[in-house]
Amino acid sequence: MEQYNIKNQAKIIRNFVNSYLDNVYQILQKYPERKEYNEKSIKDSIREAIDAFEFQTTFHEELKQKLSPLKLSILMLSNFQNEPNKLIENIENIKNALLELETSIKRHFEEPKLIRYIKKFDILYIEDNELERKTVDTYFRRKDVEIKSVETSEEGLDILKVSTPRAFLLDIDLRTSNIDGAKLCQMLKSKKVFKAIPIILISAVVSEKEKKEILTITEADDIIIKPIDKLADLDVILKYLK
Repeated sequence: MEQYNIKNQAKIIRNFVNSYLDNVYQILQKYPERKEYNEKSIKDSIREAIDAFEFQTTFHEELKQKLSPLKLSILMLSNFQNEPNKLIENIENIKNALLELETSIKRHFEEPKLIRYIKKFDILYIEDNELERKTVDTYFRRKDVEIKSVETSEEGLDILKVSTPRAFLLDIDLRTSNIDGAKLCQMLKSKKVFKAIPIILISAVVSEKEKKEILTITEADDIIIKPIDKLADLDVILKYLK
């Protein structure tokens, strides 16, 4: 509570309880006879509840606070039609309220969040092939590597608004994304906040001869060539996590 400056205890407790119950319900649905719960899954659910509180509820409350004086000043405009000085003053109040609202929105959606550097996880994996995504995800989770696996570049960029991976694992040919893996890699390496984070590309269309050229163009740190004969070939990314 102190670390994330969360003051509404009742609401965060409700989030905890609801996430916990949802998790237990899913476990019981999938494993009717199972009596032991996965502690890590429960902790992940609690972490998600905190994330939802921090980045949805808090910002919503902030917006309401910023909109309130703006709304009041606009409603008061008609009262000062015959009082030019008060009308000018009220217009200035509207300008100030608009600037504060604009600043809040810009800070939330555009500027890097300090909390991003607190909320780190190991790997952000972007792969449009569902089977491969689930296989790689399971492989690393069994190694106690915290991995977030998504289908599209757009989903990956949403995650980066609120947290930071220690490494990226990107498929080059992302057919369901508007931004392919190579282009996303270039975008990330062009930004100061992500430049130092290792990016490992995966591709079935890059030959050994082309690796050097692709690495130069994208500024990626490494490339894994498909098909992957054994999952242990993916362990190349582990050295970057150290």
